[in-house]
Amino acid sequence: MKKSTAALLLLAIFSLTLLSRTLISIKTDKFSYQSYFALRQIENVNNFGFPLFEDSLSYAGRTHLFPPLFYYLLAFFSFLGTDLAAKLIPNILSSLIVVFVYLISFYITRVRIISLVSSFFSGFIPVFFITLNDLSIYSLVSVLMLAIIYCVMRIDVKRYLKLCLVLIVVLVFTHASAFVLIIGLLIFLLLLKIDSLEVENKEIELILFFSFLVLWFNFIIYKKALLIHGSYVIWQNIPLQILTNYFFDLNIIQAIYQIGILPVVLGVYAIYHVLFKVKRRSVLMILGVFLAVLILSWFKLIEFKLGLIFLSLMLVLLSSHSIKIIYSYLKKTKSLRLKYWFLLVLVILFVLTSLIPSINLAFFSLKEVPSDSEIDALDWLKVNANNESVVLARLEEGYLINYYTNLKTVIDSDFLLIEDAQQRYEDVQSVFSLRLKTEAVRRLNKYDVRYLYFSGKFGVENNLYYADPDCFELVYNNSVLIYEVKCTIQ
Repeated sequence: MKKSTAALLLLAIFSLTLLSRTLISIKTDKFSYQSYFALRQIENVNNFGFPLFEDSLSYAGRTHLFPPLFYYLLAFFSFLGTDLAAKLIPNILSSLIVVFVYLISFYITRVRIISLVSSFFSGFIPVFFITLNDLSIYSLVSVLMLAIIYCVMRIDVKRYLKLCLVLIVVLVFTHASAFVLIIGLLIFLLLLKIDSLEVENKEIELILFFSFLVLWFNFIIYKKALLIHGSYVIWQNIPLQILTNYFFDLNIIQAIYQIGILPVVLGVYAIYHVLFKVKRRSVLMILGVFLAVLILSWFKLIEFKLGLIFLSLMLVLLSSHSIKIIYSYLKKTKSLRLKYWFLLVLVILFVLTSLIPSINLAFFSLKEVPSDSEIDALDWLKVNANNESVVLARLEEGYLINYYTNLKTVIDSDFLLIEDAQQRYEDVQSVFSLRLKTEAVRRLNKYDVRYLYFSGKFGVENNLYYADPDCFELVYNNSVLIYEVKCTIQ
C-alpha cells in the first residue's frame, strides 16, 4: 500500500471516529456530573487568567490541588463558546488516538494495512464511549502517553528525542497519571535486562529524567496534601466507605466487554509470543506499560475506568503484533488473497464485538447527565437562596450545584486537603437515612446547612423520614425536592 493511500485511509478513520463521537455527544447540551468542576475551572481561567485553586463553594471553602494545563487548553478554545469547546476538543483529542496508534503499529509491524486495522480498532474501543459526555482530562493524557511512547521508540532520531522531552513536560503539567508511564518504562527496562537485550544509555537517561521531573513536580503540587494525609494521599484521601465503589473490584467479564474481546484475545497472544517466542523491543515497551497499568489497577492505585482506558490502548497496540504474525504466515501460503480475507474477517468481528457495543454505551452515556428537572430546580435555588446558603446533596452532585447555583456545598468528590473527609461523608450519608429528627438537625447545623437537595438519583429516594413543616419546609417540589432547614439545636 502506498504511503499516500494509507494517509487518506487514516484520515477517513479519524474523521469517522470524530464524527461518531461528536454527533452522539451533541445530542445533549449537558455533561456528566463530574464535568462541572472542569467547566468552573475553564470559566475562571477565561475571567481571571488562572484556575480556581481557592474555591469558596466546594466544602463551603477549600483549596484544590491539580496541574492546570488541561483547563488552559480548553479555555484557549473558548472563543468557540465554552460549551462547544468542552464538547469538541476532548472528542478531537480522543479521535487523535487513532493517528498515534497507527504510527506505533507501523513501527512495530512495518505493514500499513495492519496499522490501519489497529487504528480503526482504537477509534471504537467501548470504554472510550462510556465517557462521551465527560469533560475528561484523560482524552489529553491518553494522546500524550501514546505520543511519548512513539518518541521513546524512535529515540535514536534527534528530532524525536527533542519532541519527547517537550511532550514529557506537557504530560507532567497535565495530570499525575504520568506516574503510570514512568512505572511502565521502568518495567520495560527490567524486561530488557531479563531478556539480555541491550539497554541504550539514551533510554536510561530519558527515563530517569522523566522520573525525577514527575517526582519533583508532583511533590511541589501535593506537598501540603502529603504532609496532611501521609501515604494515604495515593488514594486521594477517599473515605474508606467508598473506596470499594470508587476503585471497582477488577471484574474480568466487565473489563473484557468494555475493552473488546478481539483486542483482548489478540493482545494476550502477543504477550505470550513476545515473552516466550521472539523478543521485540518495541513490543516489550508496550508490554511494560500494560503490566504497570494492570498492577496499579489490581492494587486499586488507579481508578478502574482509567485503568481500562490505558489497558485497552496497550492491548490494541499489542494486537497489531499478533495480526502481523498471522498475516506473515498467510502471506507464505499459495493463496495470496487469504491474508486480505483474514483482515476483513477481523474487521467484521470487531464491528460485531466492539463497535456496536461502543455505540450502545455512547447512547447510554446520554442518560448519565443531569435532567431538565434538575436544572430547573437549581435555577430556582439560584434565584431564591441567599448567596451564603449551604446546600447538602450527594457528593456526586456537588460540582453541579456549585456550577449552576454559585452556592456552597457540604461535599463533593475531591477529598484532598479535607481533614474530616471520612466523618463528613458519614454525616452526609446519615442525613439521607436517619429517622430521628434531633440527630439529623444536629448534623445539619454542624455544617450550617440551609437547604437539602433531593434529585432521586444515586440511590437516594426523595424522602425524609424526619421531615415536618416546622423544621423542614418543602420549598420546591417538581420531580426534585428541596427542603429549607429552619431548626437549630444549641
